[in-house]
Amino acid sequence: MNRLHNAKLDWITQDPEAVVARHARVSTKNPDRAEFEKLLTFCINEGHWSIFEQVCASFEIVTSRAISAQIIRHRSFHYQELSQRYCAPDKVLDDAWANCWDFELRAQDFKDRQNSLEFGDETVKEVLKGRIKEVFSEIEDVYQTLLESGVARECARNILPMCTPTRLHMQGTLRDWIFYVGLRGANGTQKEHKYIAHDIGRALSAYVPVTVKAVLASENPAVEGWRVIENLEV
Repeated sequence: MNRLHNAKLDWITQDPEAVVARHARVSTKNPDRAEFEKLLTFCINEGHWSIFEQVCASFEIVTSRAISAQIIRHRSFHYQELSQRYCAPDKVLDDAWANCWDFELRAQDFKDRQNSLEFGDETVKEVLKGRIKEVFSEIEDVYQTLLESGVARECARNILPMCTPTRLHMQGTLRDWIFYVGLRGANGTQKEHKYIAHDIGRALSAYVPVTVKAVLASENPAVEGWRVIENLEV
């Protein structure tokens, strides 16, 4: 995937929906029955979410420092993120670094501060893009000079901009992911963050299709983000 903001699956609990169903049937004589579509659909419709905590998944996310700050606000997850104390991001994430300064410019929506609009003046946009590239090139040069002069990475990183790429691993339960995609895949989330949520939703749909199908049919507004994922088929 070429764009900066993306996610891919690290791992997921083996046979995830069978695991969820087995835990849902903990009070029955035969919890390992093969059929579970009706059961999982019923649990989602009735809001019995705790059973979905028995499955976990982890995703590798490549994004900018601006977006990673939004992601780690989701406190129910567990994270490991690239440390600029131990590595120079231009060396570890060289592909993402090359064009990280070339981020999309959108106009502020003054009626809704959570929203941005298409930037109407292409001439002004191009001028601003040129200035951004100049500033980033200067920062890049100073950063390298600092490192070559023996300045510690933990100090030199202070001049790096918010568009600097980063990589993190994000692990949580299936319940966590259902509501993360439901929130961050919906309108009201920054566009670049939605890219990540949609990647995660599409990846999960291949492993928990019954669950995703039931979520899509649900009337719960907390899962709205699943309904706007492009090309999501289950």
